[in-house]
Amino acid sequence: MTVGEWVWILIIIYAIFLRYWIRKKMPISRIFFYTTMYVYLSCVAGYTIFPIRIDYTLTFGGNWYLGINLIPFASIYDTYVNTVYMGMNARIGISQIIGNIIMFIPLGCLYPLCSKYHVTWKRMIYTAFILSLSIELCQLLQNIFYRAAYRSADVDDLIWNTTGGLIGYALFLICKPIFQKLKVYHF
Repeated sequence: MTVGEWVWILIIIYAIFLRYWIRKKMPISRIFFYTTMYVYLSCVAGYTIFPIRIDYTLTFGGNWYLGINLIPFASIYDTYVNTVYMGMNARIGISQIIGNIIMFIPLGCLYPLCSKYHVTWKRMIYTAFILSLSIELCQLLQNIFYRAAYRSADVDDLIWNTTGGLIGYALFLICKPIFQKLKVYHF
């Protein structure tokens, strides 16, 4: 499938959600936050999981396990070693770490605004961790399916993504009085 086809599928799915939200007579502010969350999650999935390639040339590698990291904070160590001992540019490793954190900040901000329940620190940690774990498991399954290190399944991504979710939640807590004053958050 092409990118254009995926976009049309997402638009159709969104139209179904929008119709449901309107029939439930949800306030426009709630629909806005749901829409923002839908777009955000679609972008995260598009960036981390898709495209799912049906390319038989990928299956000849046989080294799918090379795309797995189970050692916490190995990305920091690799960045340090590559910079100090190999003279490589540290920007790549640092940008990957920062990118993983930034990618989950919107989740921390939007999830409390979209949830039916009061979101606590524990619930936020759990949600960010489970979403990140789901992404990493999808990437691992792609590696196993292709029998190649097509995507990276990395425990550091779990740590950095969860950290990003918590930073986003902290930003939400800072803005919470404003949301309550605007009557878009009721907990």
